[in-house]
Amino acid sequence: MLHLVRRFFGFLTAAPLTPREQRTVSAALPPAVAALFFAQRPEDQRHAYEVADGFRAEPDLFEAALTHDVGKATSDLGAIGRSFATLGGMTRLPIPLRWRTYLAHSRIGADSLERAGAGSLAVAFARHHPGPVPPSVDPGAWHPNMEPFFDAVVTRADQ
Repeated sequence: MLHLVRRFFGFLTAAPLTPREQRTVSAALPPAVAALFFAQRPEDQRHAYEVADGFRAEPDLFEAALTHDVGKATSDLGAIGRSFATLGGMTRLPIPLRWRTYLAHSRIGADSLERAGAGSLAVAFARHHPGPVPPSVDPGAWHPNMEPFFDAVVTRADQ
């Protein structure tokens, strides 16, 4: 829960990407995937860039880190709306469509990435983060690189 509090305040104080950072993203992603990245709110772009920064030497991991939350763009919720959506999702009460859309961002993002031609690791990570190895991925190929990646998503970028 602490990482969610950190994310909330990080969202409120996030700086937009610099032109140099934007060029780095554009150079690393296929055009249709880059379009999904840049459709995100600037705060989400900053979060993804900070997560991805440690993985530049590994293109597949860099792409997965940059795009892991692209599905959040479809809900167009700010920090307060996301907080209410998260809390609402913990109840058994009916919640508004935008909140449900936000809570389904993993599936929505993975489907969008797949249609845009993103790599299989990016699609799998968007669909399953943070969580166990997806059934479609060889556990031997996933854990050596993805366990530290999961830790980075939840801790390093949220600090």
